[in-house]
Amino acid sequence: MDKMFLLGLSLFCLLQGGEPKLGKRTKEIVCSTCERFREGSCLEGAGSCITKVHKGCRSQSFYAYSKEIKGWEYTHAKLECVEKCGEPVVFLAWYHLVNICCSEKNECNIGYSLA
Repeated sequence: MDKMFLLGLSLFCLLQGGEPKLGKRTKEIVCSTCERFREGSCLEGAGSCITKVHKGCRSQSFYAYSKEIKGWEYTHAKLECVEKCGEPVVFLAWYHLVNICCSEKNECNIGYSLA
Protein backbone atom coordinates (compact mmCIF):
# COMPACT_ATOMS: atom_id res chain seq x y z
CA MET A 1 0.00 0.00 0.00
CA ASP A 2 2.77 2.47 0.91
CA LYS A 3 4.62 1.70 -2.34
CA MET A 4 1.50 2.42 -4.40
CA PHE A 5 0.99 5.71 -2.54
CA LEU A 6 4.62 6.76 -3.18
CA LEU A 7 4.35 5.74 -6.84
CA GLY A 8 1.15 7.75 -7.22
CA LEU A 9 2.67 10.78 -5.48
CA SER A 10 5.77 10.58 -7.66
CA LEU A 11 3.67 10.45 -10.83
CA PHE A 12 1.60 13.39 -9.60
CA CYS A 13 4.73 15.47 -9.04
CA LEU A 14 6.13 14.58 -12.46
CA LEU A 15 2.89 15.34 -14.25
CA GLN A 16 1.94 18.44 -12.29
CA GLY A 17 0.13 20.84 -14.58
CA GLY A 18 -0.56 18.15 -17.17
CA GLU A 19 2.92 17.93 -18.65
CA PRO A 20 6.17 16.35 -17.52
CA LYS A 21 8.58 18.74 -15.82
CA LEU A 22 11.73 16.66 -16.34
CA GLY A 23 14.08 18.34 -18.80
CA LYS A 24 11.84 21.42 -19.09
CA ARG A 25 13.72 23.75 -16.76
CA THR A 26 13.66 27.33 -17.98
CA LYS A 27 17.13 28.78 -17.85
CA GLU A 28 17.48 32.10 -16.11
CA ILE A 29 20.10 34.68 -16.92
CA VAL A 30 21.34 37.72 -15.02
CA CYS A 31 21.22 41.07 -16.79
CA SER A 32 23.05 44.20 -15.75
CA THR A 33 20.85 47.17 -14.90
CA CYS A 34 21.90 50.79 -15.05
CA GLU A 35 19.97 54.01 -15.62
CA ARG A 36 22.96 55.88 -17.11
CA PHE A 37 25.76 53.77 -18.63
CA ARG A 38 28.59 55.51 -20.47
CA GLU A 39 32.16 54.65 -21.48
CA GLY A 40 32.06 51.21 -19.84
CA SER A 41 30.81 52.42 -16.43
CA CYS A 42 27.48 52.80 -14.69
CA LEU A 43 27.04 56.41 -13.64
CA GLU A 44 23.63 55.98 -11.99
CA GLY A 45 21.51 53.08 -10.70
CA ALA A 46 23.84 50.07 -10.99
CA GLY A 47 22.34 46.67 -10.26
CA SER A 48 21.13 43.45 -11.82
CA CYS A 49 17.92 41.63 -12.63
CA ILE A 50 17.03 38.02 -13.45
CA THR A 51 15.08 37.10 -16.55
CA LYS A 52 14.13 33.97 -18.45
CA VAL A 53 16.33 33.10 -21.41
CA HIS A 54 13.40 33.58 -23.82
CA LYS A 55 12.91 37.14 -22.57
CA GLY A 56 16.22 38.98 -22.42
CA CYS A 57 18.60 41.74 -21.48
CA ARG A 58 18.51 45.06 -23.31
CA SER A 59 21.02 47.81 -23.94
CA GLN A 60 19.13 50.92 -25.03
CA SER A 61 21.45 53.61 -26.39
CA PHE A 62 20.21 57.22 -26.45
CA TYR A 63 21.24 59.81 -29.03
CA ALA A 64 20.26 63.48 -28.89
CA TYR A 65 20.37 65.96 -31.75
CA SER A 66 23.23 68.40 -31.29
CA LYS A 67 23.02 71.82 -32.94
CA GLU A 68 26.80 72.28 -32.49
CA ILE A 69 27.72 69.26 -34.60
CA LYS A 70 24.46 69.36 -36.62
CA GLY A 71 23.91 65.68 -36.06
CA TRP A 72 23.19 62.91 -33.60
CA GLU A 73 25.40 62.64 -30.53
CA TYR A 74 25.53 59.67 -28.18
CA THR A 75 24.46 60.59 -24.64
CA HIS A 76 24.18 57.33 -22.63
CA ALA A 77 22.76 53.82 -22.50
CA LYS A 78 20.19 52.21 -20.22
CA LEU A 79 20.68 48.53 -19.28
CA GLU A 80 17.70 46.42 -18.18
CA CYS A 81 15.66 43.18 -18.27
CA VAL A 82 12.82 43.19 -20.80
CA GLU A 83 9.85 41.06 -21.86
CA LYS A 84 10.20 42.25 -25.48
CA CYS A 85 13.08 44.11 -27.05
CA GLY A 86 11.08 46.67 -29.02
CA GLU A 87 11.95 48.20 -32.34
CA PRO A 88 15.70 48.12 -33.14
CA VAL A 89 15.80 51.88 -33.83
CA VAL A 90 13.23 54.48 -32.72
CA PHE A 91 13.45 57.96 -34.24
CA LEU A 92 11.80 60.88 -32.44
CA ALA A 93 12.09 64.61 -33.09
CA TRP A 94 15.09 65.46 -30.87
CA TYR A 95 16.48 62.05 -29.94
CA HIS A 96 16.54 58.46 -31.07
CA LEU A 97 17.05 55.09 -29.39
CA VAL A 98 18.94 52.00 -30.50
CA ASN A 99 17.72 48.79 -28.81
CA ILE A 100 19.95 45.73 -28.75
CA CYS A 101 18.76 42.62 -26.90
CA CYS A 102 20.57 39.43 -25.95
CA SER A 103 20.05 36.30 -23.88
CA GLU A 104 23.06 34.12 -24.65
CA LYS A 105 24.93 34.63 -21.36
CA ASN A 106 24.85 36.48 -18.05
CA GLU A 107 25.33 40.27 -18.28
CA CYS A 108 25.46 40.13 -22.08
CA ASN A 109 23.90 43.61 -22.34
CA ILE A 110 27.09 45.28 -21.08
CA GLY A 111 28.90 44.18 -24.23
CA TYR A 112 26.14 45.55 -26.46
CA SER A 113 26.20 49.10 -25.17
CA LEU A 114 27.18 51.36 -28.04
CA ALA A 115 29.19 53.63 -25.76
